[in-house]
Amino acid sequence: MKGRWIPTCSSAALLALTVCLTARCARAQTVPADRGDQILLRSDLLDVRYHRGNGSFDIEWRDGDTITGITAAAQLADGRVLSTAAYASHALESPAGAASGNSAAGREYTIRNSTPGEPGMEQRFWLYPGKPWIATEVELSPEAGRIGSRHLDTVLLGGNSSLRIDRGVDLRLLHVPFDNDMWFRYNSIAISGMKAGERYSSSEVTAIYDNASRHAMVLGSITHDVWKTAIDAHAADGRLTGLDIYGGISSPTGVRTDTHDTAPHGLVHGAKVVSPRIFIGSFADWRDGLEAYGAANAAVHPPLRWATGRPMGWNSWAAYAGKINESRYLGAAAFLRDTLVPEGFGRNRVVYVNLDAFWSNLDAVQLADAVADIKAMRGAGGMQFAPGIYWAPFAYWSDDLDAYVEGSGMKYRYRDILLKAPDGSLLPKVDGGRPIDPSHPGAKARIAYYLQKFQQLGFQYVKLDFLSHGALEGAHYDPAVQTGIEAYNEGMRQIVGEVGNRMFLSLSIAPLFPSGYGDARRISCDTKGHIGGQEQSTEYMLNSLTYGWWTDPSLYIADPDHVVLGEKGDLGARSVTEGRSRLLSAIVSGGMILDSSPIADDPRARDLARAVYDNRNLLRVAGEGKVFRPVEGDTGDRAAPAFMRRSSHGFYLAVFNYDDRQPHTISVPLGRIDRSLAGAEPVTAIDVASGKEYPPVRGAISVDLQPAESQLLELRPGH
Repeated sequence: MKGRWIPTCSSAALLALTVCLTARCARAQTVPADRGDQILLRSDLLDVRYHRGNGSFDIEWRDGDTITGITAAAQLADGRVLSTAAYASHALESPAGAASGNSAAGREYTIRNSTPGEPGMEQRFWLYPGKPWIATEVELSPEAGRIGSRHLDTVLLGGNSSLRIDRGVDLRLLHVPFDNDMWFRYNSIAISGMKAGERYSSSEVTAIYDNASRHAMVLGSITHDVWKTAIDAHAADGRLTGLDIYGGISSPTGVRTDTHDTAPHGLVHGAKVVSPRIFIGSFADWRDGLEAYGAANAAVHPPLRWATGRPMGWNSWAAYAGKINESRYLGAAAFLRDTLVPEGFGRNRVVYVNLDAFWSNLDAVQLADAVADIKAMRGAGGMQFAPGIYWAPFAYWSDDLDAYVEGSGMKYRYRDILLKAPDGSLLPKVDGGRPIDPSHPGAKARIAYYLQKFQQLGFQYVKLDFLSHGALEGAHYDPAVQTGIEAYNEGMRQIVGEVGNRMFLSLSIAPLFPSGYGDARRISCDTKGHIGGQEQSTEYMLNSLTYGWWTDPSLYIADPDHVVLGEKGDLGARSVTEGRSRLLSAIVSGGMILDSSPIADDPRARDLARAVYDNRNLLRVAGEGKVFRPVEGDTGDRAAPAFMRRSSHGFYLAVFNYDDRQPHTISVPLGRIDRSLAGAEPVTAIDVASGKEYPPVRGAISVDLQPAESQLLELRPGH
């Protein structure tokens, strides 16, 4: 090339230069600036401005979003309230650097708040290179820590102009339930409809977003070792007027609440009292933001990983409940082996055959023989069969409080290990079961006894139910355990340790956080086979997927619960159409499939099972093990009608008609599925189940669905 000189260098030298320039850029972005009245913390995507005059801080993103006037506070047990707004001095300490030696940990900064004669408070901030979020937490001084707190505010926000989401027109606030019990629903609440003077709450995390632009802020806790975290919001005239993110959620009123607590949140005290660490981010798409929040939690507490992937199999509960016996258990397994496995049922050469509650109907000899028979089975293609079982480690179902605790050598009776209220009385039942204290040595002996017994028998899967009982507030046996979440962590750590990755851990009723203690978690409460209905329906379960899909895979495998076919099963699907919709709801939830139809002895359930599961195209998509996203997020406490994810040739689109009486047409603008589909290029839709190809479409796709019908399409651009 004439007239231009191009220097050359070795690839090693070029790499060294790139690393050097990148390091200089990172240092320039993260070195704090102390400007007297203001402390400036910077990353490449945002600034944190801490105002010394009033003890508040602002977050300013490069895209124009802002949160202004954030303070922190603590309500001490002696009645005093500490607030960063009331301290006289706010001093920046030397940056601590990356918290754990890797860039993902972020750059840590500490601001010390103090006033002569008053207990102090520290605020810590983490900024992350290339990430549009920060994390922040509060630590009380040892003096304040010895007094303790039941309510520690990490983020306090007031005023109708304190939060600005650029392009936000019709903002929504996401309500996330604490756990999946009692058919609680997620709710995307229109802020324009929020009433002045009322409190709107979410547990652990929320998203504030405009569904049309999808622009969002996501705020939530990423540490879950001590506190139950709440987000309380207030609004007036269509605008948020207050936001409080704090550790200490409880409702000691006896009313059925998200946490089921009747005792106050535990008093957190000691030499080191630290608030929940709060994630605050701005995102172009609220769905990206919630997935980033899930990944941030996984970085703190990684999920469990099961070598053979997402289970596929059968469970006894909806099929037979308390009428399960050895004959029905083995009969269901035989039908799977002889009829469904040849149709493609099963995954990674394993089919799970699980006993649920009332497995005690089998005596010790029958149980051991049944497990041996299941493990000895072989199906088409070398398919193996793995037995599973059910247990509730933190709940006691009998009123015989003098019964000896199993595994304790007759040292403890059940009245000893039950969780007590602060006055020493027993806590009330929840879901009919009495809560057990996970910190009690008798409860620990019981956990060890049952989990060792299950493994000795040869079970490879255990469904753990009613786990929220172990997270209730109360007076714990171990004085070092101050809160329900601390007790829950202790109990679940023991369970994971006892199992040692030798059994698949499936969490049934369980808090959303803390995570990392189960291979899978049921995304909602009991779901059966009907398409619609407030409880136990496909629509109800897909409400949880609409706003909780992001938990998979960062926190757990999403468990969509049992696919139930036939009217002799509990709320079983009444037709092939309804059954296929229930199967598709499991596929879009990531593909974990557990049938719970009475296939051992019900001809109608067997016929439906043959028809519903006989589709290798659908089972292949399920086997990919990938969860679908909602297309829209403006459905309130209902499920979205359309879900999508990428495919090898374009995009999958799943659409549902939740009405079991009337047909509906579901219309979806192609650009809402993905921007790449919004152009003039035609898009071909293929019905995945049948392989049928439809005429190309532009702009939008409309799907006519009969009552209770659903359809999975693959959209291929340029065809």
